[in-house]
Amino acid sequence: MREIGVPFEPGPLAAGFVPIVMGISPTFAGSPSRVNVSLMSAENYQPSRSTQTAPQALLTLRPPLLVFHVNDNTDDQVLFQAACQQANVPFQWHVAESAERGISYLQSLLALSRTQAVRWPDLVVLDIMMPGESGLSVLEFIRSTPKLGPLPVVVLTGHPSAAIQETALKLGANAFYQKPSDFGELVQLVSALYGIWSNAHRPCL
Repeated sequence: MREIGVPFEPGPLAAGFVPIVMGISPTFAGSPSRVNVSLMSAENYQPSRSTQTAPQALLTLRPPLLVFHVNDNTDDQVLFQAACQQANVPFQWHVAESAERGISYLQSLLALSRTQAVRWPDLVVLDIMMPGESGLSVLEFIRSTPKLGPLPVVVLTGHPSAAIQETALKLGANAFYQKPSDFGELVQLVSALYGIWSNAHRPCL
């Protein structure tokens, strides 16, 4: 395991959550120019014994978590969901393909919650570099909206510069990860994310 090197500092509205220690992330290989994973990586991936799928009976005992994934890259979306299937991680999905659509979806949940119960995400996974607004704008919107402030937000990006890391953490991201360079590492990462956030105490929105 390799620490990314930027200490976690919770944002002003992120209190009450267990922060993700940066050192729990899988070892990431390759430079930022090589972190994007192709679909071929998933097709050719041969799991080791440690990543073989668990018995289905065990999966049914694990509570599902709803993940709100803001990412414009369809390949990334498919790979992330394939990794969850390989790891037998019971994530459910809602995907927004831009920061603007991500904010619009959250605004629609806020409006709907005034008249009825809604299903809030258990975890928000943000890309940073997207056409239009940056994923950081979604993070800013979440942390500046009292009703959404408690949502856990994890940044998963292929542009892990020190400046972006520092900005994301100061804005209130609970953790910052570089996109893994191969599918096996992505399987490890989604398993770690589920292990952390399925056991974290999340206040009711």
